[in-house]
Amino acid sequence: MTQRDTVATLCIIFFVLLVAVAVRSIKKRAQAQGPIALLDVDSLTGNEIAEASGFYVATTFAEAPLSRLADRRLLHRGKARLSVLTDGVIIDRTGEPSIAIQANDIQFVARASATIDRGVENNGLLAITWNAGSNSLTTNLRLSREDDTQELLDLISKLAKKEAIA
Repeated sequence: MTQRDTVATLCIIFFVLLVAVAVRSIKKRAQAQGPIALLDVDSLTGNEIAEASGFYVATTFAEAPLSRLADRRLLHRGKARLSVLTDGVIIDRTGEPSIAIQANDIQFVARASATIDRGVENNGLLAITWNAGSNSLTTNLRLSREDDTQELLDLISKLAKKEAIA
């Protein structure tokens, strides 16, 4: 085995170890955070009254906005479609499980400029704070059109019969 082969083998072993440590760390953090009670999307049966496309950014604990949830169903960001139904909200993410939020679980809706590791222009995010069992969570979305953000903030606030925070 040449020196070049030895270095390549060591690099591959080091890379595999780094991936294993990262996976173990995420699993350990998910265990420490405990189970998150999420609704099945089929539990929302209302009619769709609005929709918008954009990006799912992150879900955090409302009282710890710098702590990303490690639950595999909420972990990854990506393209999403937000559907507002007469009985709740569905966030349908590309390649990931959808998130369903009943209207009576929504605490409030607000605009935000940053979450965890993502900063955008002033009020560029739609932040939905909601209850998942005994946990209070905040889900942040970046909608493709600026007009959609304020319109959906108002609509979701009315749906939850709560006052919008803008």
